[in-house]
Amino acid sequence: MTVENWIELLVPIIGIVVAAVSAGLTYYFAKKQQIAADESRLKEKYYLNYIEAVSNIVVSDNSESARDQLADAQNQLLLIGSAEVVSDLMIFHDYVKPSNSKNFVSEKHDKLLTNLLKSMRKDLYKSKKVNEDYPLIHLTGKSPKR
Repeated sequence: MTVENWIELLVPIIGIVVAAVSAGLTYYFAKKQQIAADESRLKEKYYLNYIEAVSNIVVSDNSESARDQLADAQNQLLLIGSAEVVSDLMIFHDYVKPSNSKNFVSEKHDKLLTNLLKSMRKDLYKSKKVNEDYPLIHLTGKSPKR
């Protein structure tokens, strides 16, 4: 076989290999991006559920159903939240639990809640700049549905 024959044989083989590798890499990166987007949507859903539960507990005057909703939302965050979110969640939880009510100070509550929300935002948006100039916050309870 001559060099020209080898080249004629190798060109299509190289083309097939490049196409297969390209398709494989495209699939891999598309799948990786899809998984990341699904994870982000799931985290957002659980973070919003938690914020709603915290808001409901304020309005419901700490009713049993609101405490149950908060407990469920918090336990879900233990599974889905980043390590920083879970750490801030536990600090906030320990501060607002009923056994700590005699030590409750509104400003500290707001600071811990702000830290928790900042860690949630950082986890969702994957950017250190997302919390620049983020103010000290407090949640507003929502009225029960009539």
